[in-house]
Amino acid sequence: MENLYTKERFKIFSGKKVDGKLLYEKQTGDAYWHEDCSKPHYLIKMWTLGRESYYLCKNFGDHQRYTLFSKKVGEDKAPTFRRPIGFGTMREDMPHYLEIQFLFPRDRVFVSLYPAPIFDEDELTPKVEEKLCA
Repeated sequence: MENLYTKERFKIFSGKKVDGKLLYEKQTGDAYWHEDCSKPHYLIKMWTLGRESYYLCKNFGDHQRYTLFSKKVGEDKAPTFRRPIGFGTMREDMPHYLEIQFLFPRDRVFVSLYPAPIFDEDELTPKVEEKLCA
Protein backbone atom coordinates (compact mmCIF):
# COMPACT_ATOMS: atom_id res chain seq x y z
CA MET A 1 0.00 0.00 0.00
CA GLU A 2 1.89 3.01 -1.29
CA ASN A 3 -0.17 5.87 0.10
CA LEU A 4 -1.14 4.80 3.62
CA TYR A 5 0.97 7.51 5.25
CA THR A 6 0.90 10.28 2.65
CA LYS A 7 0.75 13.73 4.19
CA GLU A 8 1.55 16.16 1.39
CA ARG A 9 1.93 16.27 -2.39
CA PHE A 10 4.63 18.28 -4.17
CA LYS A 11 4.83 18.97 -7.90
CA ILE A 12 7.86 17.84 -9.91
CA PHE A 13 9.01 20.01 -12.80
CA SER A 14 11.47 19.78 -15.65
CA GLY A 15 13.04 22.94 -16.99
CA LYS A 16 16.24 24.88 -17.45
CA LYS A 17 18.14 26.14 -14.42
CA VAL A 18 19.45 29.70 -14.99
CA ASP A 19 20.79 32.02 -12.27
CA GLY A 20 18.94 30.27 -9.45
CA LYS A 21 15.60 30.22 -11.30
CA LEU A 22 13.77 27.47 -13.13
CA LEU A 23 12.83 28.57 -16.65
CA TYR A 24 10.47 26.80 -19.06
CA GLU A 25 9.09 24.75 -16.19
CA LYS A 26 6.71 21.94 -17.07
CA GLN A 27 5.15 19.58 -14.55
CA THR A 28 6.39 16.02 -15.10
CA GLY A 29 5.25 14.22 -11.94
CA ASP A 30 4.40 14.34 -8.26
CA ALA A 31 6.21 13.63 -5.00
CA TYR A 32 4.30 12.46 -1.92
CA TRP A 33 5.81 12.99 1.52
CA HIS A 34 5.65 9.98 3.88
CA GLU A 35 6.70 10.73 7.45
CA ASP A 36 4.76 8.28 9.65
CA CYS A 37 7.37 5.55 9.31
CA SER A 38 10.87 4.75 10.55
CA LYS A 39 12.47 6.29 7.42
CA PRO A 40 10.63 9.40 6.20
CA HIS A 41 10.82 9.69 2.40
CA TYR A 42 9.24 11.04 -0.76
CA LEU A 43 7.34 8.67 -3.04
CA ILE A 44 8.22 9.86 -6.56
CA LYS A 45 5.80 9.34 -9.45
CA MET A 46 7.09 10.47 -12.84
CA TRP A 47 4.34 10.67 -15.46
CA THR A 48 6.56 9.63 -18.37
CA LEU A 49 7.82 6.52 -16.58
CA GLY A 50 4.44 4.81 -16.25
CA ARG A 51 3.51 3.01 -13.09
CA GLU A 52 7.02 2.91 -11.63
CA SER A 53 7.56 4.30 -8.13
CA TYR A 54 10.79 5.79 -6.82
CA TYR A 55 11.79 6.69 -3.29
CA LEU A 56 13.81 9.75 -2.31
CA CYS A 57 15.39 9.46 1.16
CA LYS A 58 17.42 11.97 3.11
CA ASN A 59 21.03 10.86 3.63
CA PHE A 60 21.97 10.05 7.21
CA GLY A 61 23.71 13.02 8.86
CA ASP A 62 23.37 15.32 5.82
CA HIS A 63 20.22 17.44 5.53
CA GLN A 64 21.16 18.78 2.09
CA ARG A 65 21.57 15.46 0.20
CA TYR A 66 19.19 12.66 -0.72
CA THR A 67 19.43 9.27 -2.44
CA LEU A 68 16.90 8.10 -5.04
CA PHE A 69 16.00 4.39 -4.88
CA SER A 70 13.96 2.18 -7.20
CA LYS A 71 12.95 -0.51 -4.71
CA LYS A 72 11.26 -0.57 -1.30
CA VAL A 73 11.02 -3.76 0.76
CA GLY A 74 9.53 -4.48 4.15
CA GLU A 75 6.49 -3.07 5.87
CA ASP A 76 5.20 0.46 5.26
CA LYS A 77 6.00 1.47 8.86
CA ALA A 78 9.63 0.19 8.62
CA PRO A 79 10.71 0.22 4.97
CA THR A 80 14.14 -0.63 3.58
CA PHE A 81 15.24 1.00 0.33
CA ARG A 82 17.41 -0.66 -2.31
CA ARG A 83 18.82 -0.09 -5.80
CA PRO A 84 20.07 3.52 -5.80
CA ILE A 85 19.39 5.14 -9.18
CA GLY A 86 20.08 8.82 -8.50
CA PHE A 87 20.48 11.55 -5.94
CA GLY A 88 18.87 14.76 -4.76
CA THR A 89 20.34 18.03 -3.52
CA MET A 90 19.03 21.11 -1.74
CA ARG A 91 20.90 23.87 -3.54
CA GLU A 92 21.42 27.31 -2.04
CA ASP A 93 21.03 28.96 -5.46
CA MET A 94 17.55 27.37 -5.91
CA PRO A 95 15.85 27.70 -2.50
CA HIS A 96 12.36 26.75 -3.79
CA TYR A 97 13.30 23.37 -5.26
CA LEU A 98 14.93 20.09 -4.39
CA GLU A 99 16.95 19.01 -7.45
CA ILE A 100 16.87 15.32 -8.43
CA GLN A 101 19.45 13.79 -10.79
CA PHE A 102 18.65 10.40 -12.33
CA LEU A 103 21.75 8.35 -13.20
CA PHE A 104 20.10 6.97 -16.35
CA PRO A 105 18.82 8.73 -18.26
CA ARG A 106 20.93 11.64 -17.07
CA ASP A 107 17.96 13.93 -16.59
CA ARG A 108 17.33 16.45 -13.85
CA VAL A 109 13.96 17.32 -12.38
CA PHE A 110 13.01 19.73 -9.62
CA VAL A 111 10.61 19.10 -6.71
CA SER A 112 8.78 22.19 -5.53
CA LEU A 113 9.17 22.72 -1.79
CA TYR A 114 5.64 24.11 -1.57
CA PRO A 115 2.85 21.52 -1.04
CA ALA A 116 0.03 21.23 -3.56
CA PRO A 117 -3.47 20.10 -2.56
CA ILE A 118 -4.31 16.40 -2.68
CA PHE A 119 -7.77 15.79 -4.12
CA ASP A 120 -9.84 12.69 -3.65
CA GLU A 121 -11.83 11.57 -6.66
CA ASP A 122 -15.00 12.14 -4.59
CA GLU A 123 -14.10 15.82 -4.08
CA LEU A 124 -13.80 16.38 -7.84
CA THR A 125 -17.14 14.77 -8.73
CA PRO A 126 -20.38 16.33 -7.40
CA LYS A 127 -22.58 13.90 -5.56
CA VAL A 128 -25.87 12.87 -7.21
CA GLU A 129 -27.89 14.09 -4.22
CA GLU A 130 -26.37 17.57 -4.52
CA LYS A 131 -27.28 17.75 -8.21
CA LEU A 132 -30.90 16.84 -7.53
CA CYS A 133 -31.31 19.44 -4.78
CA ALA A 134 -29.83 22.30 -6.79
